[in-house]
Amino acid sequence: MRAVILPLEAAHSHTISLRLADGREVLVVRVVSREGIVGYGFTFREDVAAARAMACWVASARATGRPLAQLLSEAGPSARAALEAAVDAGSHPWCAAWRAALAGTPGADIDWTREPGFMKLRWIEPEADPERRGSGL
Repeated sequence: MRAVILPLEAAHSHTISLRLADGREVLVVRVVSREGIVGYGFTFREDVAAARAMACWVASARATGRPLAQLLSEAGPSARAALEAAVDAGSHPWCAAWRAALAGTPGADIDWTREPGFMKLRWIEPEADPERRGSGL
């Protein structure tokens, strides 16, 4: 078995802007590793880098079968600080769940179904776009 490099490197990513039920807009990122491991991230800010980093760390946790908080504690304070800053102290359930996951709360996970729009998203699959493969895009 190949060692997992943290955070997991995304072979494919896709970002979607989603209007939430409360009217706010959020950027949601889906990353897929070369092994097919999927991670999701989000941000209420305009900088998608934080959401992509979040998605890569979530995929890393799934790949290793370890809690996110444990991975981040081993990664060091700068990685953890960047991911804590990525989520505003807002009251949205996704924010609360992310903070709980970072704190190491057992079973903490983002319930994506709390936003009806998320369930309607359609993601571009890596295999579905062969013309762009290898083009650097």
